[in-house]
Amino acid sequence: MASTITTSTNTTPFQYPGNTLMDMRPGDRRLLAMIKVTTANTYQIFISDSPWSSWTAYTSTSRSNLVDLGSVWVSANNWLYWCYRTNESSQDRIYIRRLNLFNGAWDTEILVDAVANGGAAGAVYTGLDLVEWTLSGQEYAVIAAGIVVGSQVGVTLLSVYWSTAGVPWVTMNPLPNNRRWLYTGSGRVGPSIDIEHTGDGKSSTTPNLWVTFGRDRILMVKLAYVGGGWSGPVSAQELLTGMAAHDYVSGRWDGARWLMVAPNPLSGLTDTVVLIERNQANTTTITRTTPPHTTGVIRHCGVSYNVVTRDTRVYAIGTSTTVLYYIDFVRATGLWTSWATVTATAVLGTTGDQWGVRRSSFGDARYDVYTAHASNALVHTNQTLTYAPSTPTWVNTTGQAADVAASLVLDWNFIDADPGDTQGSFALSRQIGAGALAYFRVSDSTWQVAEVQNTSATSARTLAASWGAGTDAPHTYRVKVWDAGGTASAYSAALVVIASTIVNPAIVTPTPAQVLTGDSVTLTWTAAEQIAYRITLSITSGALLYDTGWVAGTVLTFTVPVVLLNGGAYTVTLETENNEGLGSVAQTRNVTVSFLAPNTPTNVNTPVPASGWIAVVVTNPTPSGGRPAVSYNDIYRRTVGDTSDGIRVGGAIANSGTLNDWRAVSSVSYEYRVLAVGVNGTSVYGSWTT
Repeated sequence: MASTITTSTNTTPFQYPGNTLMDMRPGDRRLLAMIKVTTANTYQIFISDSPWSSWTAYTSTSRSNLVDLGSVWVSANNWLYWCYRTNESSQDRIYIRRLNLFNGAWDTEILVDAVANGGAAGAVYTGLDLVEWTLSGQEYAVIAAGIVVGSQVGVTLLSVYWSTAGVPWVTMNPLPNNRRWLYTGSGRVGPSIDIEHTGDGKSSTTPNLWVTFGRDRILMVKLAYVGGGWSGPVSAQELLTGMAAHDYVSGRWDGARWLMVAPNPLSGLTDTVVLIERNQANTTTITRTTPPHTTGVIRHCGVSYNVVTRDTRVYAIGTSTTVLYYIDFVRATGLWTSWATVTATAVLGTTGDQWGVRRSSFGDARYDVYTAHASNALVHTNQTLTYAPSTPTWVNTTGQAADVAASLVLDWNFIDADPGDTQGSFALSRQIGAGALAYFRVSDSTWQVAEVQNTSATSARTLAASWGAGTDAPHTYRVKVWDAGGTASAYSAALVVIASTIVNPAIVTPTPAQVLTGDSVTLTWTAAEQIAYRITLSITSGALLYDTGWVAGTVLTFTVPVVLLNGGAYTVTLETENNEGLGSVAQTRNVTVSFLAPNTPTNVNTPVPASGWIAVVVTNPTPSGGRPAVSYNDIYRRTVGDTSDGIRVGGAIANSGTLNDWRAVSSVSYEYRVLAVGVNGTSVYGSWTT
């Protein structure tokens, strides 16, 4: 499917197929494209309305003297990085700039390097590509820049580091040793660089760098990540020679290998593309050759990959037209498909070089190609890939008991590499114990002997009550799904459901609406089957005070370890599990609390000058009339005439005990009173006694 990004009369809106000018925002998988628009010095970012639909202008920026549009890279934390080259003050200058994809605001551009060029743009620096990697909030951007040094050309790597505070540093170089590789030659070199990721283009545990470069040949280097930076080899590896002069080379890491493509230089094979693959260990090379291109000798080529199958897609333009074609190398068969057109409309440029392709199909299960045409249309073509849905997974937990008297919801996840795909139908199998397989038919809710494909976009099915008998052997369910295009998955893993019937316990105490005369509640119950229990206590108005959680065991009594307040209203709830682990219906009791305080204490205060204290003798009356025994006494003191509550001068005094207050001051009149605390938590004050 093709959609117009915008229109522009600029004759080089995309510059080179080796540049990377389209990437994906990770949060919502919307595509972003960097374009040179008609207005002088204006460069615009467009964004797709969904991963593959229409486009709108997102933001723009102006930059005079720009001579190489460079590349863009969208990071996993939603920054767009853009590197570009200018010709200013007789210098080739390389800049990098960031765009915040949360708010659309540009950072200030950062000058990465500037080298005198004698007034000739590109005399030193030529093509550009970049990658970015984030670690613990620190960001590393590495730019691969084509370079001319006297009679030699090649590539050099430049870097910018952002601290966790967002401060950029060009001088803090994470490339401490070899970072320039040259060979004898001349002209523009457009390199490609990528990070050794896990397949999604961004994530990596060991972010080694891969770089490809050359003009009449293909060379590559791998830089090992050494913690906070990279270490490069002394020399590059030459993999292909004899090419016609080429302004760029295309390279991509596909999650397993380094891919490079180039026009085949061999006589009689110049209408083919060479696909070069370097293994992860960087020890072996595999070279593959496409079938002959439909329109003759190859002028331009590029590469992308299928993130699911790791199939490689090669793009190329031949000689007789500037129509862009593609072909796939299929990993499963080891064979090439046939050349086919991306779009029948000729690509802009004398040699048809105004096009490019996103690095991979990650995020939208599509190859995303951008092309410019003489009609001024800048077009995005998404090439849809067809995948079988992944094996569905169960939302239900296997091995749990379920009540046969209630409905049973079987819920699964539909998973597809294409985020736009949906479930079109499903098949559901059941096996009871070692019995025969049966298949559910939605139309009449019956089980059949042969597989039934049920049309439904819903990834769940509810079986009506009586779906089994409590005496059944365990039920085993499996599900298979078809996507909207009719492609089937494999059957899921087994979901085991234990058919069971609920066994409810019976609460013995407390009785319904019982009034408790103590400050705790003890629950006792009976149960015909029990392997676990759970007890909760809450205020009747709703606040939870205590929860045992599920406790394995067969005990039938439990005292809740919460002190109840006098006058409070509480709800205690009991649940049990039967022998198959099926939970009961919650059983509840509402109780209120009402109990008396201890009898009022008295005290006699006797000065003992010879010893230097006042003896305070407490008398606690014998409990009567339902009043509790005294647990302990607290004694308070104040001066005569004071009206405050006094200060506590003695605590934990025994029932009818004595306190010798040696902190009393001579010639001062004091009075004391006693707070008696009952064993049920209640308390009562006595009177102040002089």
